Amino acid sequence: MGQINRREFLQQTVFAAAAAAGPSRMLIAAEGGAQSTSPNERLSVAVIGVRSRGGDHAKAFESRADCLISYICDADAKVGQNVASRFKSNPKFVQDMRRIFDDKTVDIVSIATPNHWHSLAAIWAMQAGKDVYVEKPVSHNVSEGRRMVQAARKYNRICQGGTQYRSAGANHAAAKYIREGKLGQIKLAHVCTYRGRGSIGPAGRISRRPA
Repeated sequence: MGQINRREFLQQTVFAAAAAAGPSRMLIAAEGGAQSTSPNERLSVAVIGVRSRGGDHAKAFESRADCLISYICDADAKVGQNVASRFKSNPKFVQDMRRIFDDKTVDIVSIATPNHWHSLAAIWAMQAGKDVYVEKPVSHNVSEGRRMVQAARKYNRICQGGTQYRSAGANHAAAKYIREGKLGQIKLAHVCTYRGRGSIGPAGRISRRPA
């Protein structure tokens, strides 16, 4: 096993701790794993996409003594600036994720953008030398996913996908049911999540002008 310095060890520990956390909490916030309090060993974290899940990412990283939120990125300036203002580390707000990739001081990029950006953002981040945590689904298709794997191996980066509920008992039971052939031959699976949301404003309403 090759020698690694303490900073590299800490960087890998963040992701190892994530894999061990339970489904009811944000993975990166796992209490297990060594945490250094030395300012010289703190990992610089950028979070991309903070309207919903990304805000949880940022809070989870901030809860660790060995992490510092350095960037908040969102296409919606109002949303992004509001989230950035909540953190004591005074992170920079950017709308263009490429500004994050250009900054060599950033160690980790956490991605919670709309799904169609997941793969490309992760690949760009790894090309720029960053380790990545990316929300599910990591890709729209197998081809995109394979390219993420190729990038992780080519650039020797950590790339973890969000799988919080994979270990839940109900999901294990469902997988076993399918493997036993009780649903027949599965050729296609489509998964979606429905959640309540408030109004998105007048622009999202159907105009009802008189004929």
